[in-house]
Order: sequence, then structure tokens, then C-alpha cells
Amino acid sequence: MPRNKIKLQFGGFEEYAERLDRVGGDIASTAEKALKQSGDHVSNKLNSAVQNSKFPAKGKYASGDTKKSIIENAAVTWEGTTASINVGFDFEISGLDTIFLMYGTPRMKPMSGLKNAIYGTATKKEIQKIQEEVFSEEIKKRMEG
Repeated sequence: MPRNKIKLQFGGFEEYAERLDRVGGDIASTAEKALKQSGDHVSNKLNSAVQNSKFPAKGKYASGDTKKSIIENAAVTWEGTTASINVGFDFEISGLDTIFLMYGTPRMKPMSGLKNAIYGTATKKEIQKIQEEVFSEEIKKRMEG
């Protein structure tokens, strides 16, 4: 039961979509490709952040469920003309553990880098860049034949 989703979120999306349509590109498949690469990027950042040494008590309480609950290779879902992809953790696997790790508790500090891997400003900028590059590459490929 994931709660975090990524949508296409880069400046000038409408212009890119118009240009892609003019050169005969498939906007839906390009959007899906951009979202899948964005989801993979977040998964990679989470996998790097979830190291036993970063867990409280140097991993003493790390059960492995947190790492297993990282959403990888999620499918793109469409609601009308809006596409999105689930990212983050599957709470059915990890339960509330990931929330406690991400935000901390009164007795425990948050786990370093976990929240930023999903919600951080740098991550958002990286996702925007990935999505823009996917659309640019598709337009370039179509224009070159």
C-alpha cells in the first residue's frame, strides 16, 4: 500500500508534448518511460540510504523489511490523462517502521537521508532533469529519423 507517487513535473512539459506530437512521437509511451526512470532513480536513492550502518544502533534493529519494502519496477498508472508511478515504501511489508525511520520518534532521531531520498529538493530537481531529458531525447530521435 504505497502512498507516494511521482507525476510528470518539469517546466515546459506542455511545449515538449506539443513538439513530440508534431514530430510523430508517442506522448503516452514517452511519459511512461520518463516516470519509470524517475521511479528507478528514487529506488536507487532509497537503496543507498537503507544501509545497516545508518539504522539506529548501527543496524542492530534492522530486520530487512525496510529494504524489502522499497518499491522497485512499479507500473505506471493512468487516471484519465494523468500518469503517475508509486515510489517509496510498501507499508504492507514494512508497516510503520519506515515512517518511524523517516521522521524519527521522541527517543530516536530520523534515519539519515531516508526522507530526502523521496521528498528532498535535490531529488525533485534530479527527477525533473530525468523527465526533461527523456522527452528531449525522444524529440531528437524523432527529428533525426
